[in-house]
Amino acid sequence: MPSQLLIRDPTAYSTDQPRNTSTEAGLLGGDDTASVSTVFVQPEGSSRKDVRSATAAALLLHDITASPRLYGYCVCSISAIVSMISSSIFYTNGAVQLPTMDTINTTATDYGITLDTEQQELTSIWVGALSEQRMKYFYGMQGNVVQYWKARGAIAISGLMALITLLVVIAHFDSYFFPKKFRTFFADGSMKERNLLLVLICIAICALQINTSRYSVGEAQANVFFSTWTSFLACVFNYELWRTNAGRHLTFQNVLFDSNFPTKRFWMLLAIFSTITLLAFFEHTIHNNFMGLTGDDQKLMNCTVISAGNRWMWMNVTACLLTWGFLFYRNRRSSDACNPKLTWALETAFAGAVVASKGVAISRFTGGVYDKVPCPSNLYFGLWGTFVVAVWILSSLLQNHHIYWNAKEEVESAPDRVRRTEE
Repeated sequence: MPSQLLIRDPTAYSTDQPRNTSTEAGLLGGDDTASVSTVFVQPEGSSRKDVRSATAAALLLHDITASPRLYGYCVCSISAIVSMISSSIFYTNGAVQLPTMDTINTTATDYGITLDTEQQELTSIWVGALSEQRMKYFYGMQGNVVQYWKARGAIAISGLMALITLLVVIAHFDSYFFPKKFRTFFADGSMKERNLLLVLICIAICALQINTSRYSVGEAQANVFFSTWTSFLACVFNYELWRTNAGRHLTFQNVLFDSNFPTKRFWMLLAIFSTITLLAFFEHTIHNNFMGLTGDDQKLMNCTVISAGNRWMWMNVTACLLTWGFLFYRNRRSSDACNPKLTWALETAFAGAVVASKGVAISRFTGGVYDKVPCPSNLYFGLWGTFVVAVWILSSLLQNHHIYWNAKEEVESAPDRVRRTEE
C-alpha cells in the first residue's frame, strides 16, 4: 500500500525560515563580489552532514581554480619567467670590449682583406663614435648593440611581471591562508580583478617598449622578443575573458564580428599592423639619427632618417591613416547606405596599393638592397603582418566580387538558395 501524501498549506506558517547567513558570508567573504548566485537555507531537522554537503557544493560553485582566466595568468607568468632568464643570461654573457683599430686591422689581414686609407678613416670614425657612446650602449657577443638601460630594464620589468602573475596563480590554489578573500577577489565580475588586469596590461606595454624596441634585448635575443609579446597578448585576452564573464556588452568579439561588415576583423588587423609598422618605423629612424649615421649614399640616408624626402615615411603615414579612416567610415555606415560597387573598388584599390608598397619594402629592407630592418623586431613583423593581411583582404575581395557588383540579385536570390538548401 503506498504511503499517504501530506500536503500542507504554506500560508499556515507565519514565521519565515531564517537564512544561513553565516554560511553565505563565510563563503563569499563580504560584498565585494559582483553577484551572489546561491543562498543556502538550513531547514529544521537537517543534519550537520547536509550542511557540510551544501557548503561543499558552494565551494565548488565558487572554485576559482576552474576560472578560464587562470590559464592566461599561467601563460603570462611562464612567458615573463622565460624573458627574465633570457635577459639575465644575455646581460651576463654579453659584455665585451670594444674593438680598436689595431684589432680591426689584424682581423682584416687574417681574412686577406687590405683596408685602404679611406676605409681606415671611415672605420676610425665609426670606432670613435661608438667609443663616445660606450656608457650608453651595451655590446652583445654577436655584435648586437643594446642600450644599457634596456638591458637592465628587461630583467627588472620581466621579473616584476613574473612575480605578480606567479603570486596570482598561487592565490588561485590557496585553501589555507586567505581562501575567502581570494574567491572574492577573483570572482566573475570582480572590479578588483579588473583593476589588476589593467595594471598588468600597463606593465606589459612598458615591457614591449623596453624589450622589443630599437636597440633592445629583444632584437638580440628572440626568446625575449616573443615571450614579451606573449605576455602582453595573454593579459589582453584575460581582460577580454573578464568582460565576457562579467556580462559586459562591449567585448572584442562584438567589436570584431559585424554582420553588416563581414571583413571588419581583417581591416581591424590591417589597421593594428599598420600602426605598429608606423610607430616602429619612427622609433627606428629616430634612433638612427641618434647614432649619427653618415655616408655618401643619399638614397640610403633618405630611407633611414626622418626627412621630407623619405618616401617610405609618407607611405607608412598614408597607409595607417587611410586604414583607420576607412574602418571608422565603414563602421558608422550601414551596408545599405554604401554603394556596393564603389565600396568594392575603393577597398580593392587600397588593398592592392598596400600589398605593392609593403612588398617592395619587404624586398628591399629585409634582406634586399638596404637590409636595415633587424629580425626579430617590431618593424620586421609589422611589415610582414601588414603585407599578409592586405593579401588576405585583396583575395577575399576578388573572390567575392559578385556580391558587390550584383548586390540586388544576391539579395533577391538568397531565399531561393535557402529553400534549395533545406530541400
